[in-house]
Amino acid sequence: IYKIDKNGNRKRILGIIPGLWIAFRGKNSIVEIKEPFPKFCKCKIRLKNNSFVSIGSSGRIKKLNIIGESEQKFKIGNNFQSLSCELTAANEKNLSIQIGDDCLFSKNIILRASDGHTIIDKETKKILNYGKSIIVGNHVWIAGNVTILKGVTIGNNCVIGHGSIVTKKCKENSIYVGIPAKLVKENISWQG
Repeated sequence: IYKIDKNGNRKRILGIIPGLWIAFRGKNSIVEIKEPFPKFCKCKIRLKNNSFVSIGSSGRIKKLNIIGESEQKFKIGNNFQSLSCELTAANEKNLSIQIGDDCLFSKNIILRASDGHTIIDKETKKILNYGKSIIVGNHVWIAGNVTILKGVTIGNNCVIGHGSIVTKKCKENSIYVGIPAKLVKENISWQG
């Protein structure tokens, strides 16, 4: 576990970070947190082998749950706020979830870069449901009870409406709502 100061210098943390529980269940994983530290509340990070987590400088982060396996990356930018959010890439390697700067996540947000279980074609023996990385741009507001599925990119300055399931790319400066989420308004901005 490392802290990154304002000049980009990296220093190992040997103590406890209030409100943040971290479990390394393998080798060579790294967690970096930029100063000034967010005020963590009931947050958990679990990693296996060779994974990386970076959390930017933010105000308060509540109930962030990062579930990482081996060889995965999770990056959260600066000024991130969340009331409860789960980031998971399940059991596949080389997947990532990236969240940009100035993002606001409400309650019960789920980002899943993988389906969690492998589906195989019985005849060809090929895997049918490989995972794909997720990218959330800068200044994105995600309302409550939203799920973002594998392979999604959400452009900068987007709003995702309450209860939506996002399965496809979202254009910048737009509002998406529904199951599956659909474009309802373009050329917008939002303030938080």
